[in-house]
Amino acid sequence: MSTKASVNLYCLIARESPTAVVIRRGPTNRAQLLSWDLTNDLFDKGQWFKGRIYEHHCDLSPSGRYLVYWAGNHKAPYYHWTAVSRPPYLTALSLWPNNGSIGGGLFDSENHLLLTYLSKRKANGLPMPKDFNVQAWTGDYDAPLGHITEARLVRDGWSKTQQGLFKTDEATIGEQGRIDNWFEEFRNLELGSLEGGGLLALPALKKYSKGEIRNPFDPVDIRRKLSGGYYIEMRTLGLWQVEGPTYVTEYQVISATTNSIVLDLGRTDWADWDRNGDLLYAKSGSIFRAPLENLGNGDAVQLIDLSGATFEPLEAPAEFKQW
Repeated sequence: MSTKASVNLYCLIARESPTAVVIRRGPTNRAQLLSWDLTNDLFDKGQWFKGRIYEHHCDLSPSGRYLVYWAGNHKAPYYHWTAVSRPPYLTALSLWPNNGSIGGGLFDSENHLLLTYLSKRKANGLPMPKDFNVQAWTGDYDAPLGHITEARLVRDGWSKTQQGLFKTDEATIGEQGRIDNWFEEFRNLELGSLEGGGLLALPALKKYSKGEIRNPFDPVDIRRKLSGGYYIEMRTLGLWQVEGPTYVTEYQVISATTNSIVLDLGRTDWADWDRNGDLLYAKSGSIFRAPLENLGNGDAVQLIDLSGATFEPLEAPAEFKQW
């Protein structure tokens, strides 16, 4: 029987420069950050982390210079925290303990950061630039994909065509079809209780088989993003697949004129449009580029295979330890 760890990839593209970051997860308690130059498809392998990075709650500043990320390792002194770093390194320039709350953030602009939980205490770090402003997130918290994820997707051009609703017999369904106690479900399934600063025993939950989705959507959540006469359609089937991704997604490319499927990617970790109109996507531990003119042919170039990457300790250079 194979013991190869499941690898999941998630990418964030800077809004004002041809750069991106890749967050590689696998096994569950190991994550690696990479920088990706979209002009030449060269990757700079960065730091590893022994713990969990909650990739959907992360964001890049418009220039790609800064990354805000939510991470945790269930160890003192912080257990879970939100930090700002300079990719491809995770060394924190500033760090805010989450105190058991959901973390992460959004860059409203290059020097304006919104945090979902703005701790009253900031861990030791370098003084922020005088023009860098940090404020608490004041947006909608009632969203099935998570508030930060919802806001970032909308900002980056994804429009919703179908609202995903939870289908569960483990929790109470509210008037809108959402889990009323979704926050507790998230803590129990993803984090565990953080009371007292540690991971306590999880409550008794239904036993799930490998590959099963703990919280499926019915109907599924569907979003589209338009470029060059084609939509990328992202279909989120549910949350928390056993020994798989937290967000279970399928992707298709659909003609905007005929509404027909041009390319079916099936189960895919991530997909988005490049500035030049190419389709970029990540699946099975690799990242691919498909030129717009060849979408219908399914001709994609494998840019990098990260399925076999293993942990390597790496110190951030001095210039990446300062704002």
